Amino acid sequence: MTSTRAVVLVLGLLLAACSGAPTPSPSPASRDPRRPLPSPVPEVVARVNGQPIRIGQILPIAKSELEKVSVPDRDRMKPEIVRRALEQYVERELLLQEALARGIQADSREVDWAYDQLRREHADDRAWDEFLAARGMDTQVLKAELRAQHTVTALVEQEVKAFPVSEAAARAAFEADPKAFAGEAQGAPPAFEAVRAEVEAAVRQGQRQAIYDALVGRLRGKARIEILL
Repeated sequence: MTSTRAVVLVLGLLLAACSGAPTPSPSPASRDPRRPLPSPVPEVVARVNGQPIRIGQILPIAKSELEKVSVPDRDRMKPEIVRRALEQYVERELLLQEALARGIQADSREVDWAYDQLRREHADDRAWDEFLAARGMDTQVLKAELRAQHTVTALVEQEVKAFPVSEAAARAAFEADPKAFAGEAQGAPPAFEAVRAEVEAAVRQGQRQAIYDALVGRLRGKARIEILL
């Protein structure tokens, strides 16, 4: 994983994972995301099942997206980008709450590895401090976000592994390209039953986006979400 990719994952809060499902009842942001931001912007910009989301938590995401927009368009697009960042953080909070409710924990070794990768590319203390400051973070906040990210990833993996694959779907995937499951073996394609587990795993990965969207949709459907921005 490159440092750029890692930063996107940290600051984008699962932007790389997938897009979310539509909210069953439209939020104010979804009705008109381009309307002017309130002045002053409230400290608490949303609540998810009572858990507050603060403006400082979403600004790093919004800032990262604004930097991709041409300077003349930034003021015009700022309200929409900030609200989009909020929606992404709401989604992250829904997933994190669900993971914690299920007792899912991040692998500490993976969290430490992700942190070390970022730190290694900013070995100079001054460069590291500037890297964190530019993203509105300190070391503890960064570690907490990495842990949250990996916790959510573990939840998604659990959902993917639990996704049922019918024999008909597995056979269809296998028959579409039997040689794809041959591995390093030469000659005739393997028998379906010999590689069924691999085929089912491949089908699940192919459905990963849909599985993720369905999970987020279920969580949104039963959650109390207040958008205050």
